Amino acid sequence: MAWTTSLARRFRRWRGPVLLGVSFFISVTLLALAHQTGDPYWLTARLSAAPGGDGALWQVQTTFLSVGFAGVAIAAQLFAEAPLAIGASRGRVLKYIGAGRFVGIGLVGNIVIAIETIWLSSQLGVLGVALFWFLPTVVFLVRSTVRLTELFGHPSLLDEVVKLSLVGALSSRFEDVARSYAEATRQLDGLVASGWSHLDLGSATVTVRVPVPRVGAVIKAIRPDLVRQALDLLAPRANETRVTEPQQVGIYSAPRVLLDVEPGDRTRLGETAFRIIMSESLDEPTQDRVIQVLQASVDFEPSGAVTPDEETDREIANLKDAIGTNLRSGAFATAERALELLGAVVRGVWTAQADGLDSSRRSLRVREDWLFRSVGEVERDAVLSPRVAGIFVGLAMTRALEAPRTGPTEYVDECLRSFTRIWSDVLQVGGDEYEHIASRIVVCVQNLAAFSSPEPREDLASRATWAMVEMVKLALDAGSVSAAVLAAEELSGLFEYSDRLNIHRPQVRAGQLVLAGWLDYLADKKDKRDPSNAVLRELVSPRGTIDEILAARRLAQRGANPFSRWDWWEMKSGGTSRAQVLELSHYVDKAQLAALTSSRGTLPPARDQETASEYQRLVELFKDSGDGLGRNERELEGRLRDEIAKWQCSEDQRLASEPLSDARFDALRIALRQALEGGERITDKVPVTNAIPDHADSSTPILGMNLRVPRHYLVEKTFNRTYADPAELGTMIARGFMESEDAKIVQALRSIQGRLLEPSGRTIRESIDALGKEAAHYVLLTPCGGMEDSDGWYSSGFREVLRTVSHFETSVLSGEAILFDGRTTLNVCRAPEKKEGLVPVAGTSIAVGVFEDVQGGDEPQVRVEVGEYFVVWPGDASKVIRFTDN
Repeated sequence: MAWTTSLARRFRRWRGPVLLGVSFFISVTLLALAHQTGDPYWLTARLSAAPGGDGALWQVQTTFLSVGFAGVAIAAQLFAEAPLAIGASRGRVLKYIGAGRFVGIGLVGNIVIAIETIWLSSQLGVLGVALFWFLPTVVFLVRSTVRLTELFGHPSLLDEVVKLSLVGALSSRFEDVARSYAEATRQLDGLVASGWSHLDLGSATVTVRVPVPRVGAVIKAIRPDLVRQALDLLAPRANETRVTEPQQVGIYSAPRVLLDVEPGDRTRLGETAFRIIMSESLDEPTQDRVIQVLQASVDFEPSGAVTPDEETDREIANLKDAIGTNLRSGAFATAERALELLGAVVRGVWTAQADGLDSSRRSLRVREDWLFRSVGEVERDAVLSPRVAGIFVGLAMTRALEAPRTGPTEYVDECLRSFTRIWSDVLQVGGDEYEHIASRIVVCVQNLAAFSSPEPREDLASRATWAMVEMVKLALDAGSVSAAVLAAEELSGLFEYSDRLNIHRPQVRAGQLVLAGWLDYLADKKDKRDPSNAVLRELVSPRGTIDEILAARRLAQRGANPFSRWDWWEMKSGGTSRAQVLELSHYVDKAQLAALTSSRGTLPPARDQETASEYQRLVELFKDSGDGLGRNERELEGRLRDEIAKWQCSEDQRLASEPLSDARFDALRIALRQALEGGERITDKVPVTNAIPDHADSSTPILGMNLRVPRHYLVEKTFNRTYADPAELGTMIARGFMESEDAKIVQALRSIQGRLLEPSGRTIRESIDALGKEAAHYVLLTPCGGMEDSDGWYSSGFREVLRTVSHFETSVLSGEAILFDGRTTLNVCRAPEKKEGLVPVAGTSIAVGVFEDVQGGDEPQVRVEVGEYFVVWPGDASKVIRFTDN
């Protein structure tokens, strides 16, 4: 399907030139035939051309062609004016007037008439070129001129043409980016997580960062095969000295590989490509090997590649320059047209979605960057004059009213942020001439909140409410207490009588809690922005029942509110980035505590973990207050402690009595078996026998693991909001056993006296070539990623040689390779360990068991024990070649 779509797209792109080429060839062929066969009688008798008529026709056609070129050149001189400042719009205008067809037909027709005049003259040829080339040139010239005149005589039509062209061009680019991203990341599902999202069971404490291998290049894809090899290196190892005491068994936590870059990104100096989250540190050789394999998994585009994001930035920059120029020159009508066009383009790009394709984090960040740098930068000119500010406020209101119907809530937030930006800039400038602008902004935001559609999907009312909260804070930043009181008064009156279903009034209380906390913060820090205004303090103090105040605090979560990021208010911006202690959330909690002590009603019981955690947080706040608590505070603290105690008692009993799930234990075993059967293993190439000779070393025949894992892995229900997948645990156990089996096989091969050769790709290739047809029975073991000093390791010729043997890459080796005869070099005996409590996994040589003998610990745990009887010894006719310096 994708191949058919690509072919159709290429055909549409080259259809015009191909048709012109075919027409030219047919025309010249017919002219040659007419020249050779002569003119028909009816033509010479009735329609005979005057001598030199073809030359005159050629001159007239050339004149028309020159006139058309001059018209296109004149139109091009107007492209510097908004809204034609973007390259995509210029191409759309030229396409609309048919300039491409006129130029193509005119040029090809001129060449055909020239050929007829100079070499292939005939009466029939003159008639043919006049009808089929001269006449279409005139028709397309007239058509292009009429359309160009119509276009520039009707500015609204021009704006619509440009708008459609820009939205279509930019949306098409994002669809291409999304399509490429989906194709490149489809095979990474289940291997890596994106960004900071990872499973956290409380014991992952070590982070290893993998830097990008190249700087300034565009990432094409991530190779999943090498990512799998890196995960194999991170798997736990089965060893010969297994711990048997349950209390001495280490707690297992699955390592995670997080992807910090994406296909389509341009890498930067010092950027991290992967992050590895583990519970324990790796030894230095293994860590270096993991970093090397992950860096090798990143494929790049050829040098000089340009991303669609970079092309778009250049397109928009010209339009922004035209807007600024027209505003400063007093051409407000032209500037307003360009601003409307910019808003339409941004809206169109945000709403355009590629059906069935995944969107990357990068495309979302680029769209946000557009809104800040495109709309936000031009809105800085609002302080040029009150008239300019009024234009921006009017356009912001238009965009905000249309925003809910576009779909993405991020776009709604950015439309509302236009009000807060203009509000802040106007208050910073000050002056009586801007007072009506500030009042107008407050009225606009109040109308958006109070009179927006009640549909939940639009949610404009809640977002406008938090925009009003931001406006109070920005007024304090600008030192305008009167403006802060004006906005706070409108906020306090929102939905006071109209919200019968109590949907939007809780958002108002949440915003008031945040503002009350902010005033406490400013006063406590002795900040110069502290207004010390009793009227403002009264306006931002929430009122209601205990249940309503608790609900308001749940809405005012850090980073979870619509539109507002109040948790960033206290951050100080400077020339350099540095860590800062964020305390505002604590002051909001104290404001909630103050509101609770003066509220009416009863305390709701703690029926879930979220409520219990909230009550515990409030109790901690009472502890911070010390002994200066009043009667109302102590009474509320006592009620909170009672509810917490009731919840903890019931939760502990429920956790202790929850039975282990047979289905989840089966899922662990199935995942273990599937991981072992997922591909060829080295042990599959070694003969298996049940008879162990006397000379075989069977002193440590058991490979085993003993892990303490959270009980979450093996129970059906979810406790403490923690979900653990038993299939993931089974996969990691399988990887560990495969690596440990490889280690024992390599140890046995090293114990055999064989040939020692230089560790190079050339030597390996010569040794394999020397085997001839016997190579099919040999096994080659190499480090993951190949030999470090072999430049041609991944060449097509060398890969063909490797296909003649059974080739395995293993993390057990480093700087060394081993080639051996899989038929006679080794023998192995493997079977599930026979021990009470261990159950053989069908189709494997591994037994696994789960034991509930773990005592203590902060959370319920179980012990997972795994064992395999695995003995390997040299065969009777061992043939081994080691490529090593040792």
